[in-house]
Amino acid sequence: MRKRFGAAIAMVTVAALVTAACSPAPDESSQSSTPAAAGSSAQGSAAASGGGSSSEPYRIVQLIGQNQPGAGALNAKAAVQAATAAVAVLNANGGVLGHKVELEIIDDGGDPTQAVTKLQQRLSSGEKPNLILPGNTSAEALPMAPIITEAGILSVQQASADALDDPAKYPYFFKTPPVPASWAQSLAEYAKKNGATKIAMIAGKDAFGQATAEATRVALKDAGLQLVGDETYAAEDLDMTAQLERLKATNPDLLFMQGAGSPIGYVLESREKIGWTDVPLIADSTASVTSLLNQPAPDGLVGTDQAKNVSVQVLAAAVEGSPGANPGAMEKMLAALKAVGPINLPLNVYFAYDAVMLAAKAAEETNTITDAAAQAKWLETVTPDTEGLWALTKYTFTAESHGPAVDTSQVEIIPATTLVDGQYPKS
Repeated sequence: MRKRFGAAIAMVTVAALVTAACSPAPDESSQSSTPAAAGSSAQGSAAASGGGSSSEPYRIVQLIGQNQPGAGALNAKAAVQAATAAVAVLNANGGVLGHKVELEIIDDGGDPTQAVTKLQQRLSSGEKPNLILPGNTSAEALPMAPIITEAGILSVQQASADALDDPAKYPYFFKTPPVPASWAQSLAEYAKKNGATKIAMIAGKDAFGQATAEATRVALKDAGLQLVGDETYAAEDLDMTAQLERLKATNPDLLFMQGAGSPIGYVLESREKIGWTDVPLIADSTASVTSLLNQPAPDGLVGTDQAKNVSVQVLAAAVEGSPGANPGAMEKMLAALKAVGPINLPLNVYFAYDAVMLAAKAAEETNTITDAAAQAKWLETVTPDTEGLWALTKYTFTAESHGPAVDTSQVEIIPATTLVDGQYPKS
């Protein structure tokens, strides 16, 4: 059993190497992507305007830890792939307000200190960006937020920290992924629909894990469901038997697991070891990213005893046949991603694509590529009915919150199954 799990973990590294083929080489600290502009404007305007002539590019700076150690590099490389694909789509349609779009990638190693240092260096030494994509995690984005705000630059990002949603503190920051409450409420709805009233939970001790756990506690309480067991694990834990034995003793109807990377494997391995595969296990959206739960053996665990009775929370758009957020946008996104490289991960890690498209739409609607305040005010009017090129989910932003409104229709819970080109087969 340990041997099979070890092989599955090894494949995460292989997948990272495959993804790296479409990303900057490890010794590159930055890279520009500047495809030629052609045709009409991406979202309805062919006129060059908004703070300069058409020869002035629309500059996007993405600070990201592609070369960081561990599984985080996988997500970072996917974010670069997503931003690169979005830039290609925009430039193929005339850029933004007639301005060619340029993408500059700065590797911050996934380290908050490096992120801040490199951001400050970039802002003091180059032309002012029109959009900043600040890292792939809250740890990177949070320390960069005050600097970006002071510089008056629009930022659309995929970090999960609730603090970044506050317009009073960070007026130019907007978030793309569903907020934790959306995932938590979907779990509560799933439990009630399937007759589960007693829920047990195991989550990581890190900040994201505990944010997810707290949202889950609130959602279960509001739904009138009982949380009968609540356990945590540390990143260095190699055996979860003790925690799972305690959870099993509470006799729950359903087990919820939050996690990413190798800890997921150790939870599933320990679960099988104590003979507890008869109780349904729901893995959170971060767990769904790991190849253990989206690839068959020997690359993953799909179809094995360890994945028996396991389901995963996924973005609704990641289920094959999903129409996406806007007509035709999903097909365009998938084609653009494939043109850059293989789509090795679920689509919920490619939110940088939507981030670029939301920012481009804001520039088009306000007729400016430089006025972040005007663009932010327009983004506060976005609703699920707003048309654009974003594909992954529908958005509702307000003047009170720049995190997407809770919308459980945008997420699903499906049996663990094999991922193909970023999507799961329709059941």
